[in-house]
Amino acid sequence: MDFQGVISALLPILSKVLMIGLAALGAVALSYAVYRKKGGTRKLPLKKSITVLLLIMWFGIVMVLTTFSRGQNFEGWINLRLFSGYFSAWNQWSLSEFQLIIFNMLMFMPLGFLIPLLGMRTRRLVPVLLISLAVTTGIELIQMISRRGIFELDDILHNTIGSIAGYLIMNAILDSVERRKLVFRSAGLALCIPLVFVLLFTGALAVYQTKELGNLSIRPAIKQDMRGVEVELQAELPEEAEPASLYVSTRIYNSGYGQEMAALAQRSFALQHKEGKRIDGMNRIWSFADRDGNPYTFNYNLQDGGWQLYIEGDRNSTMSEAEAAQHKEFYEGWMRSNHIYPDNAVFSIQNGNTLRWDISQPMAVIAENGKDFAKGMIMLVPASKGQQAPLDLFYAVNENKYVRKVELISPAQAYEEILQGNFNMYNDLKQGDVLRIEQVELGYIYDSKGFYQPVYNFTGTVNGEQWDTQVPAM
Repeated sequence: MDFQGVISALLPILSKVLMIGLAALGAVALSYAVYRKKGGTRKLPLKKSITVLLLIMWFGIVMVLTTFSRGQNFEGWINLRLFSGYFSAWNQWSLSEFQLIIFNMLMFMPLGFLIPLLGMRTRRLVPVLLISLAVTTGIELIQMISRRGIFELDDILHNTIGSIAGYLIMNAILDSVERRKLVFRSAGLALCIPLVFVLLFTGALAVYQTKELGNLSIRPAIKQDMRGVEVELQAELPEEAEPASLYVSTRIYNSGYGQEMAALAQRSFALQHKEGKRIDGMNRIWSFADRDGNPYTFNYNLQDGGWQLYIEGDRNSTMSEAEAAQHKEFYEGWMRSNHIYPDNAVFSIQNGNTLRWDISQPMAVIAENGKDFAKGMIMLVPASKGQQAPLDLFYAVNENKYVRKVELISPAQAYEEILQGNFNMYNDLKQGDVLRIEQVELGYIYDSKGFYQPVYNFTGTVNGEQWDTQVPAM
């Protein structure tokens, strides 16, 4: 969940939590007033009461964000691999992954910030550390037991670091208030954690920018544990590999291209802009509406450069040959005039209601030829008469520029990566599994800088179920 997603999830509940908190505070104040009226002499520490109330409100918000806002889609998943989130963020070069790390720290800063206000016993680091560990571990256990999340060691680490950062900030404030001047030692300690992460992310960015090629999302954050896994090889693996071509596309990981295509769709089909760009993982999303107020969504995917303009609704209508020819002429003319129509595209009609253009290249030609080429497809469901905007327009064509020939590892060397567990897989292998490798072929995948890199596609079965993965070939 990125920051925008967090805010979207937080806004609907924030007012409710605030109202509940104010109601609870009013109830406590009323009860205390009745108590004093009846002769009670014990004083109610206002600061501590407000602090407890804020902690309860904070805990409620955190539980909604981390647990109750999710479906029961997880089955006892546990990730005890420390720093796996960093490897995942690096391999994908994902802003959302980096934001998740920061968000997990920011989410727990209020805990460490408020605990010292409970009393002198909680002004020390050790109690704050122990309370923070207990709370975050409890939340992770609740997520796992309720099947609403994964028990992750990384989350415990970042939550605790965030809480400690909040504690150091509050400690610096309290020290300065008590001494009526800025205490540089406390202020310096409060800046340590933010500074470390600024240096960490700045260093990662500097290293990334100096690299010619981008990062590959197929690289695993953590290796598979191959102990007790039986691997059966049923494919021939050459010991050598010929050099292959390397390409690059300017449409991959290019938010500017997505913005340009969104503006093109809006301008071409007379759509009105409804709200700003949203971020959902690798997707950049714009919301539009036509003249009749019908909502359209434009979605650009960073990883593959594809984009889609669509409206929710029925897609079951069919076209006559005359209607199909008319739509084909109009949309091909529109694409040509906007310089997005691929040469040598093959036209077809799919399911009686979808115009389709395909442009393909055999993998052997892509690997051997040192020439620029286009590859992909366009699928379009025209609207009914009188409406210009299509019901669905999916554009997934990339222009790939030749860079140079690159040396490859052999299929046999790539197979060694499989044996060492250095590959990506949705569900981890476990002891007793049987992994059967039936085929190994050369393929291509885009990296995070838009380079079209050669990879080896492994296909087969795990315990009889279909399985596939990719290993970098360079």
